[in-house]
Amino acid sequence: MRSLKEIYEKVCAEIWFYSKDEAREIAFLLLQKLWGITRTDILVGETDRDAGSLEFYIERINQGEPVQYILGEAWFMNRRFEVNPSVLIPRPETEEMVTRVSSLSPKTILDLGTGCGCIAVTLALEIPDARVYAIDISEHALVTAENNARAHQAQVTFAHANMLDFKNPFDTDTFDLIISNPPYVKENEKPEMRKNVLDFEPHLALFVPNQDPLVFYRHIAETGFRHLAPRGSIWVEINSYLGEETAGVFRDRGYRHVKLLKDFFGKERFLEIKK
Repeated sequence: MRSLKEIYEKVCAEIWFYSKDEAREIAFLLLQKLWGITRTDILVGETDRDAGSLEFYIERINQGEPVQYILGEAWFMNRRFEVNPSVLIPRPETEEMVTRVSSLSPKTILDLGTGCGCIAVTLALEIPDARVYAIDISEHALVTAENNARAHQAQVTFAHANMLDFKNPFDTDTFDLIISNPPYVKENEKPEMRKNVLDFEPHLALFVPNQDPLVFYRHIAETGFRHLAPRGSIWVEINSYLGEETAGVFRDRGYRHVKLLKDFFGKERFLEIKK
């Protein structure tokens, strides 16, 4: 028998692609998922398992492959979501946006570009009286989102549709809340991005052209003008480098309330918009 702490420390030391703090969290995720251990087990537990069985996973991690894709899951607001290379890995900033809107009381919600469905599924669970609708242009992403809705027994209506040419496929024409985390990273920001994001996460869900970085927000503004309920609101996650420019898209379209909000890192990350 070997102590789990000894194995854990060995795995941490072998993960060189990430910082020490990140390596420690990734090592725990591996052991939790593959061996079913807890943090307490790491402190006091023992095992007769072969640590060599982890080498395959460690090698993939050191090649930059996100551990969430390796394990097929990611956590979002204390819930486990299926993820794969057809969807973005949920981010803490998106959790923050969903936490903020969960305090509202919308009866109808539209999630534009749902990805793995973490926004739509979470809101359906947090606001059980709401009717939640979600679209994505990727059929593979929609399959993942539908799997997550079933796993969490969340009532969400999904449809294959394009944010850039939105033709409402649903049984309601107005929504109290329109929410989106659209692509907003400019192509020329690629050199700033880490290999594990750039080489593995779907570019369709990440990048926008340098010459038109706000294209998705213009279409969200148009969709809102057609489908936002009179007292409803739009919430979007944004590129922190383009806060005022993104707000200007909605102001120019005629929205009266456009508020820039900072995330917990102090970056301008969200917009709250009302007619």
